[in-house]
Amino acid sequence: MIIENYDYFLLDLDRTLWDFDANAYAAMEMLLNKWNLPIGKREIFFERYEVINRRLWDDYEAGLIAKEYLRRERFHKTLKEHYGIDDVDAAEQMGKDYLDFMALGNILMPGAREVLEAIAARGGKMAIVSNGFREVQYRKLRVSGIDHFFSAVMISEEVGVHKPDPLIFQKALETLCGEGVEIDEKIKPRTIMIGDDYPNDIVGAIDFGIDSFYYNPSNKENPGNAVWHSRDLLLLLSD
Repeated sequence: MIIENYDYFLLDLDRTLWDFDANAYAAMEMLLNKWNLPIGKREIFFERYEVINRRLWDDYEAGLIAKEYLRRERFHKTLKEHYGIDDVDAAEQMGKDYLDFMALGNILMPGAREVLEAIAARGGKMAIVSNGFREVQYRKLRVSGIDHFFSAVMISEEVGVHKPDPLIFQKALETLCGEGVEIDEKIKPRTIMIGDDYPNDIVGAIDFGIDSFYYNPSNKENPGNAVWHSRDLLLLLSD
């Protein structure tokens, strides 16, 4: 198995272990049921929201905007630009409600639990490395029942940098290895990053000097620099 080559496992959360898209859609349904806005087809609203949300997330990860702005403006901009509803206070509350509903999601990506159980069974040490919001990511782990697998959870806003900055990978590995253990050329070859976001997860791992598994369920174009690449997480358990 691929996992037999490693002792330390750094894993992304959203769209790698936790099914962000399925859980996000369910959360949006709950949000729209609560607010009952005149928006027509919900599928179209969600598509429009996703375009604006992705653009704001890019700005957030680049350090251009604060998370409070992102959480509010992804709803404010969607409603104002596409539906003529200009209500900042409502958008602020919708942002809060949406995160509450998101944290209720417990759908995992196919094969995620099996991979975690296999790593744990052979004594591998695991850390979450995520750019998500601190207060939501911990709840996702707990509600989906996978929090007990991880010896460390590294959230970008707690560390002070976002992936792909090597510092967040360094902090994760230092926590897994324990105080006083030097992260050197003996440790890094025994470490792998597993994630679905090529620029953040894979490029970050390469820059830090560790192996990577590019999980690509949507079969996007593969730049080819990850050590492994697959649409299936269970490849990690293959011979």
